[in-house]
Amino acid sequence: MVLGLVLLALGGWGLYMSIEVYYETEHSGWSREALYNPYLAAQTFMNESGIEVTDIDTLVKLDQLDGLGTLFFSDANQVRTPRQLKQVTDWLEIGGNVIYSADSVSHDDDLLLREFDVEVDWSDTEDDSAAEDEEKSLSETLREYNRQIEEGKSREEITREFGRADEALTHVRFDDDIGEIEVAFDTSRVLQHASFDDPGDDDLNPPFSWSNSEYGIHMMQFEVGDGLLTIVSDPGIWTSYHIDKHDHAYLLWLLSSDDGGFAILRSVLHDSIWVVMKRNASELLIAAGLFIVMMVWRQGYRFGRMLPRDLSRTRALGEHFSSVSHYLWHRRRAEYLLAPLRQAVLRRASLTLGEFARADQARQFELIAERCDLNSEAIARAFSIDQFNETSFVQTVRLLKRIEQLL
Repeated sequence: MVLGLVLLALGGWGLYMSIEVYYETEHSGWSREALYNPYLAAQTFMNESGIEVTDIDTLVKLDQLDGLGTLFFSDANQVRTPRQLKQVTDWLEIGGNVIYSADSVSHDDDLLLREFDVEVDWSDTEDDSAAEDEEKSLSETLREYNRQIEEGKSREEITREFGRADEALTHVRFDDDIGEIEVAFDTSRVLQHASFDDPGDDDLNPPFSWSNSEYGIHMMQFEVGDGLLTIVSDPGIWTSYHIDKHDHAYLLWLLSSDDGGFAILRSVLHDSIWVVMKRNASELLIAAGLFIVMMVWRQGYRFGRMLPRDLSRTRALGEHFSSVSHYLWHRRRAEYLLAPLRQAVLRRASLTLGEFARADQARQFELIAERCDLNSEAIARAFSIDQFNETSFVQTVRLLKRIEQLL
C-alpha cells in the first residue's frame, strides 16, 4: 500500500515537472469604440487620475454641464460665430480653463484665434535630422538595426528609438516643483503672435507663457479674467496613437483644472442609419424586406399556364357606355359627356355659316343665335364649363340638340 502511494506520488511529480507553462499575448486590434474615439486613451487616463471626463459634440451643451473645469477643443476652427466666441470668453472670464487647437489651413476664419491675435504658419526651418537620414546609406541603417537585434532589443523598441531620433522635442517649463517636460509636437506648423513683432503695441494681448522647439512656438497661454486659455498647434499628441510618448499624458494632466471635470469637444463619428437600424430594429428590416418581396411578386409576371378569357362575362357595349357615363358623372366630369355633342354643333355651324370659322368665340355665339333665333346668352351657357346638376345637364343637352337641328 505504501509502495503504491510512493509510486503514484513520483508519477505525479514527474508529470508536473514535464508540463511547460508559457504565456502568449494576442493582439486583436483596436476596439470599435477606440476606432470611433481617437481620444479614448486620454479619457481613460483622466478617469483613472480621478478627473471625470465628458464627451460632447457641440458648444450648446457647455451651459448644461455642471462642475466643468476644463474644456478641450480637439478639433480646430470650432469657434465660428460671434455668439460662440462670447460664450467661450464669458466662461473663461469666470474662471474656466480652455485648451484650444489651432489649424494651419483655415485659421483665418477662427474667431478665437483672431480675438487673441494668434496666427498659424507652416514651419520654414529645414529638418536637419531628415537631411542626415537622407545622407545615411541603407547599409548603415541595416547594420545598426541588426546590431540592436543582437543586443536583444525587440523590433518595436528599435522602431520607437528610430522614430525618436527624428523628433524635435518642445521643452515646456513649469514651476520648480514640476520642472521641465518634453513634448513631441508636429513640427510642420507653429504659432505666431503679433506682439512678438511689435512689443510696444498696447492694443495687443500678449501671452504670458509660450513653449517652443527649434522650429518655432507650439504652445501659448493667456490669462482671460480668472480663467486660462492654452492654445496648442498640434492636438494629436493626446490621441491614442501618441499620448503614451514622452510626457504627453503628464502635460494633459497638468493643463487640466484642479476644480471640476474635463470635457472633450469633438466631432463625433456617428453610425450610419443602416448600422443603427440593424442593431436596434432588425425586425423592422426583415418586415420591410418581406414587404418588398411581396410587392415584386404582386407586380411581376406570373408563371404557369394562362387561362383563356371567359367571354360570357363581358358586358354589352351599351352597358359599357352606361358605366363610363355614370363614372364620369359621379366624378363631376360632366363636361366630358357633353364634349362630343358640342363638337358636332360647332362642326355643323362651320358648314352652314360662312364667316363662322373666321370669327371669335363671342361672334360665333351671335351667329348661332341669329340663325336659330335664340338668345346669345343661352348659347354661351350651353358651351360653358360649369358644375352641373341633373336638371341643368338635361337642359344643356336638349339645347345643344335643338341647335344642331336648327343649323
